[in-house]
Amino acid sequence: MDRQQVDYVERENAFLREQLQALTDQIEAVRQEVLEEGAKHIRGKENTIQKMKDLEREVRQAKANADKWRKETASEKAKRETTEAEVERLTQIIERAKAIPVAGKLVAKIEREGQSS
Repeated sequence: MDRQQVDYVERENAFLREQLQALTDQIEAVRQEVLEEGAKHIRGKENTIQKMKDLEREVRQAKANADKWRKETASEKAKRETTEAEVERLTQIIERAKAIPVAGKLVAKIEREGQSS
């Protein structure tokens, strides 16, 4: 090979090396971009999953609270019904006592004293 051909081949090699490096850099840039986008996508899915877990926990807590409140309400209702039944029973006893002449006067006196205080 003469000198002119050697120079040409060396220039051609240098040009091809530059082209190869440019393509390698582009491939690396695209690879990084794809990795970053993939990481964003994965983080988004992880965030969504965490939010769903948080919501599930809140729903379970709300259900537990609702059950607790239902039980408390039922208990309070039972207490109220028991108290109302006792009041009714005592009212009937007082009404029967009023029907007895001596006891009726005593009940009336007690009622007047209760109203004055």
